Amino acid sequence: MLKPIEDQMDSVIPSTMDPFTDRAYIVWLSVVTLAFNYNTWLMTARLCFSYHTPEFIPYWIAMDLVADFIYLIDSILFQPRKQFVKGGDVIFDVIAMVPTDLLCIQFGYKSIFRFNRILKADSFFEFSDRLESLMSKAYIWRVIRTIGYLLFMLHLNACFYYVASDYQGIGKTKWVYSGKGNAYLRCYYFAVRSLINIGGLPEPHTVFEITFQLLNFFLGVFVFSSLIGQMRDVIGAATQGQTFFRTSMDNTVYYMVSNHIPRLCQNRIRTWYNYTWDAQGMLDESELLEQMPLVMRTAIAVDINLATFQKIDLFKGCDNQMLVDMLLRLKSIIYLPGDFVVQKGDIGKEMYIIKSGAVQVVGGPDNSIVFVTLKAGCVFGEISLLQSSKDGGNRRTANVKAHGFANLFVLEKKDLFEILVHYPTAQKVLARKGRKLMKAKGPAAAKAVEDKKKGMSLFGPKPPTPKFLRAFGGLGGKGFLDKFKIAVSKKD
Repeated sequence: MLKPIEDQMDSVIPSTMDPFTDRAYIVWLSVVTLAFNYNTWLMTARLCFSYHTPEFIPYWIAMDLVADFIYLIDSILFQPRKQFVKGGDVIFDVIAMVPTDLLCIQFGYKSIFRFNRILKADSFFEFSDRLESLMSKAYIWRVIRTIGYLLFMLHLNACFYYVASDYQGIGKTKWVYSGKGNAYLRCYYFAVRSLINIGGLPEPHTVFEITFQLLNFFLGVFVFSSLIGQMRDVIGAATQGQTFFRTSMDNTVYYMVSNHIPRLCQNRIRTWYNYTWDAQGMLDESELLEQMPLVMRTAIAVDINLATFQKIDLFKGCDNQMLVDMLLRLKSIIYLPGDFVVQKGDIGKEMYIIKSGAVQVVGGPDNSIVFVTLKAGCVFGEISLLQSSKDGGNRRTANVKAHGFANLFVLEKKDLFEILVHYPTAQKVLARKGRKLMKAKGPAAAKAVEDKKKGMSLFGPKPPTPKFLRAFGGLGGKGFLDKFKIAVSKKD
């Protein structure tokens, strides 16, 4: 016994597909959308205009069969595989597939019998939504879609105008279609001038013509006000971020000018605004991430930085969940060329991961010597996270400045300590690793910590008493002060 067709296609098409992310399904939806638009546009045109001539009917039948075949493939192979249900039942466009064309055998070939094909509109709207979710600039598709709606309304109006002209009599009055030239183009031209209210149209004379034209004007006002409003919303949404950026920058500039901030500082702040916007399209990406559920933010953080965190010597072998918690606390900061990320002697309160750009460890006179250049993926400042200010070892030992524009992720010490409260084992491991890394990377700091643990003075061991003073302080182990007291008492 043969298996159903959809089962036999499992080797070609997956048994299930996610309509939100499967690119192959979205490509197929574009094909279904073409078939839907063919039925929608040409069915109305064929219904109103005289296009069903004997020489063209075979071509119409062939194209109808192609569109129906696309509908059939979609209903049999793709719709059952969608991971999407509504009301507990998988959606099938069964009504759109009813072969109402067979009525043509009894009543003649007319496109009205294909009216049920328009019920496939769900596929068009689904394709539109899926395409928007994939595009980085979805407003482009929204503008195209709105223009398509406008063109379709003009198409319907052209069809109605031809039907009205045919009812009045082609070429009988100056208002109706004259019968010359291409009927569709002439009627579409009339629809554009009529709905947009351009003017210069022939005056209607009969009651029917006046009524039709009044309805045209009213419809034009309603349709175009709606479409223009929709276009305004689309463009406004597309430029909302840009408007917010410009407003923020203008307010900052006004504040700097009002408070007489030096020109050099103003220029650097303007540069920061412009580069931040150009680099990430927003001023603070954390605001965008905070709008997402925790599971989504975690997935993004893991994809971006978990591999880098696992390579850090200090965090190797730590619980992955603890690393994920740290990833969620990272903050993105952009530094301008020449900005000092850390300076020698500063209290270390955070560690840095280079997201993009590069930084340089510098020193010498005027910080002109470059010791090393760290690029994207490198980490620095991690030792300071575990050093205590009581040890005197958490001060920065080098200057680090941005080499060009640099985007860094920052993890603050207080955030790490809040996380380690829930991971006591990891806290001990990190403390032990921190001491080892301090000995390897900072011998002087490590020695200071060890001396502190041995109870030695912060100022080092007490120097020996000079021989000159010991000569006065001998005498049976008594000190110089005791000797002085005895001498005074004898004198008395």
